[in-house]
Parts: sequence; C-alpha cells; structure tokens
Amino acid sequence: MSAVSPEYELQPEDRPNPVVWYRRTRLTGHAVDVSDEVMRAHFGDGKGKKIKSFGHDPGGVHFLLTRDGTIVHTDKAYTRFTHQLVLRNDGNRLRGLARYDGGEHTWHPPLVVGSMYCLDTHSPHQGLKDPRMNPGPPPIYKAVIAVDRDAPLPPSDAWLLLQRLLTDQLSDWDTTDRPIRPSRRKGA
Repeated sequence: MSAVSPEYELQPEDRPNPVVWYRRTRLTGHAVDVSDEVMRAHFGDGKGKKIKSFGHDPGGVHFLLTRDGTIVHTDKAYTRFTHQLVLRNDGNRLRGLARYDGGEHTWHPPLVVGSMYCLDTHSPHQGLKDPRMNPGPPPIYKAVIAVDRDAPLPPSDAWLLLQRLLTDQLSDWDTTDRPIRPSRRKGA
C-alpha cells in the first residue's frame, strides 16, 4: 500500500472512480461469524486504521478485513483488480481522490451485506465513512471475501470464486495466513 498525495495527478491508466462494477447478490445472511468479538480477535484493541488479508486458498480467494477505513493509496505492487463480497460493513464506502468525488449522486450504492464489487487497486482509492449508512463511533469494521486478478472478472465469475469461503470461519485462520485447524474445504 502506497499513500497518495491529494495533489496526485491521475495517469492515463488510472480511474477517477476506482469502482469498476457493483452488483447486489441475494446473500443476506451467511455462516461466517463477523461479530465484534471475532473482529477484535484479529485486530486487537484500538480504533485506528488497520487492514488484514489472510486465508488465501489455492485460487487466491481470501478474507480482507479493515478497521476504520484506509488512507488514500494505491496497490501497484499487487494484482490490479480485486473482486469483493461484503460480509460486514459498519459504514465504509470507497472513493478515489476527493476532487473527483462528485457528490452523493455519483457514489456507488452502499456496500451493504451481499454487495459485490470490482475495485481497480492501481488507481487511487480509500475507504472512508459512508454517511448514508449512519456509521457509528469507531471502530468501524468491514469484512469481505476477495479475489484478485489482472483483469476484471464478470460478476458471475467473481461470484463463483467468492462464495467458496462462505462456509469458512475467520476464527479458523490467524493473520499469518496459516489455518489454525484444518479447513473443512477438502480438495478446494
């Protein structure tokens, strides 16, 4: 993650709005425990910005957790596009640089449970409070299942990959990406 200055000039390959596509799935409830207790177990005490990525399966599908959003940054050292399925979101949204924000009428729909989206991680982006969701006091948690690729996947292909972790538990993994106990997904 490389911090980006507010004066950063977009390059020809950059997008002012880093969200490539957004879809709602029928997912309203799920078996993954994303309770405060589980989130605190991964982040520890505190309310400051933090990000954790772990649980990578052989196809690169993994969990991604944030606490209190992210700074404006790019991830140019990593694969360009991340496809994410929201399991929990206490009130975060995504945007590019503030000068391209355009106002609420240009924002993607709220990232509620079941939202699925593709994000261009090489373009400047940040997670910040979404006033449409009435974010409470910090810490504001967000938990997603993610898979990264060099090119955007169609939503149907992303869904087939992302749903693979819907039966795993965050508590089965530590943040060093090693299972604490064997996965129930034999042959995944």
